[in-house]
Amino acid sequence: MFNHRVVFRGVLALAGVSILSAITWAQGFEVSGFGGGMTMDSGIGSHPSYGGAAAVRLGDKIHIFGEYSRATLLTETVSSVTASGKLANYGGGADYSFGSLRSKVRPYVMAGLGVGHFYVTGDGISSTVTNALYSEVGGGVRLYLGKHWGIKPGIQYRHYNSSNSGLVGGSVGSSNAVQYTAGVFFGR
Repeated sequence: MFNHRVVFRGVLALAGVSILSAITWAQGFEVSGFGGGMTMDSGIGSHPSYGGAAAVRLGDKIHIFGEYSRATLLTETVSSVTASGKLANYGGGADYSFGSLRSKVRPYVMAGLGVGHFYVTGDGISSTVTNALYSEVGGGVRLYLGKHWGIKPGIQYRHYNSSNSGLVGGSVGSSNAVQYTAGVFFGR
C-alpha cells in the first residue's frame, strides 16, 4: 500500500538536506530591491513595477536567485467601484557574471523560470484570474559603489504561457513582457 505521508516526509527531508548543503557550499549571498517598469504586449502597455531578490553565490561567477516582482496592469472604475488588475511574479534562476570578484563593474546574463499570478483587487473584490508559467532571459550589470554594495540596472524578457486566453481582452493567454529595473544590492 502506498503511503503518501512517508513519501512527503522523505521528499521534505531530502529538500532540507539539499538546501542546507547548497547554503554551506555557497561562497556568499546577495539581497537586492529594485524598481522600474514592465511593458507587456497585446495592448496591455507599460506600467511601474517593483520587487526584490535574494541569491547565493556559487564560485566566482554564478548566482542562484529567487525573485519577486509586482505590477499593476490595469485600473478601471465602473459605477463608482474601482478594481485593479495586477501581476505578481514568483521566480528563480541563475546568473553568470563576467569579470573578477575585485572588479567594480560586473556585467551578467541570466535565465529563469517562474509563475505569474494575475489577479484582481478592488472595493470588496479579490480574486485570482489565472496563473501562468513563464520563462525569462536577461542581463545587466553590478556597479560596486563600496566593498559589498552597489547599484544593479537590468532588463529581463519574459514569455508567459497560460491556457486562459480570455483575460484582459484576450492578451494574457500567451504574453510577452520586458521588465527594466534599477536597484540597490548588498552582497558578501
